[in-house]
Amino acid sequence: MQRLICSLLLTLASLTTMAQSEYPIHEDFRSAYRITAPLGRGVLSIGNAFLSVMPKDMHSDKELTIKKIKITSTTDGKEFGAWVITPQESDAPHPAILFVHGGGFVFKGAPYHYDLAKEYARRTHSVVVMVDYRTAHNNPYGTSLQDCMDAWQWMINSAQDLGIDITRTAIVGDSAGGFIAIKTVLGSNIRPSKLMLIYPVIDCTMRTESMAKFDDTPVWNSKLNKKMWEYYLQGETEKSLLDLTPNELQMMPTTYVETAEFDCLRDEGYEFAIMLQDVGVTTTLSPTLGTMHGFDMAQRSEITQRQITERCKWLGEW
Repeated sequence: MQRLICSLLLTLASLTTMAQSEYPIHEDFRSAYRITAPLGRGVLSIGNAFLSVMPKDMHSDKELTIKKIKITSTTDGKEFGAWVITPQESDAPHPAILFVHGGGFVFKGAPYHYDLAKEYARRTHSVVVMVDYRTAHNNPYGTSLQDCMDAWQWMINSAQDLGIDITRTAIVGDSAGGFIAIKTVLGSNIRPSKLMLIYPVIDCTMRTESMAKFDDTPVWNSKLNKKMWEYYLQGETEKSLLDLTPNELQMMPTTYVETAEFDCLRDEGYEFAIMLQDVGVTTTLSPTLGTMHGFDMAQRSEITQRQITERCKWLGEW
């Protein structure tokens, strides 16, 4: 999923595979769409080590105050990290966003995730808490989800100190982060005002048409998706979010779902949005064309910038 990880691996060890498919993906994404990462444990170790030490440009400036904090897990007592990004302007209390990055449950946040977190804070005048959750391939089942649930509870409990308005909150998740975002809503006593899902992971049964069709799409495909679920589930049983009951679906707040055209996850995101609409949840569906999974990494693309603008407009409407 991470372009920079894949580029590094291609240079160092030629471990990446080059997508040979001829999908009509927009030329904006040409620099990224030919690189697809395998998910071997060696690749994950190298990739995450790289992501852990590389600069993230997470420094305060005249617009944003940025700091790294530690949160203690309620399950094992261990600490995990989170970034707190606060607008410098003084018109608190601010809205608040819990940002759950993607990465197949197994990669740490990529540079473009940090850039997105700052953009969401800057453009929506919100406090953003970006969770550096522990990844699934080297932690017990459920650790990644519990870290994000703990971060959400920490954010709510710290509302006064953070200067946030708990009546204006959102959870934003892209890719695997979308799955965690939905599960966080389902498992929390205090639910957000909004839920934003960007090309989300939804269905562990992998039964949609796009999942069957797109087994060779660039950046992400159904073969990688199958491996992802193996890492996440670790032999445990998980109910597909496409099998949520109407009562469970009605627990979702106002929701935004964005999908990518040439993405094996496309149909499960679309179906989830329709299910929400069918039970009366106010849901915005934003399908993008000419795109592949993870297109946000092409930050200079007009398509990417258009979508970020659309997301921030939606997040900013209270």
